[in-house]
Amino acid sequence: MGTDLIRQQTTSPLVGMQIITAAGELFNHVDGNGPMWAADGDREVRLRVRFSASFQRPPHITLGISGLDSSNAQNLRFSLVSETVTPEGFEIVMKTWDDTKIARASVNWSAIGQAVPSSAIRR
Repeated sequence: MGTDLIRQQTTSPLVGMQIITAAGELFNHVDGNGPMWAADGDREVRLRVRFSASFQRPPHITLGISGLDSSNAQNLRFSLVSETVTPEGFEIVMKTWDDTKIARASVNWSAIGQAVPSSAIRR
């Protein structure tokens, strides 16, 4: 789960700013009959992401769905949010409820914020 989400790219388009991005599969619950596919009711998947480089303060996080495989027999219901954002990382949280069946989901994310000054990095 989430192995591609740890391959991060870091860019610094502006002095003092940092952008880190990644994309990949958040979960695959169809192959292992996991809860997002096999269960009903309130369900969630959480993935902790650790940044490849820390920020000075918690950055702004943008999340997007890049792939979604679900059953067409039920309504598609989900929410995708970032939680517990710190200078070192954050959690991706995808939730569904009722009888929705989600087989797998892929996401992309960007973290944008103030970089840690190079003078503050211990060598």
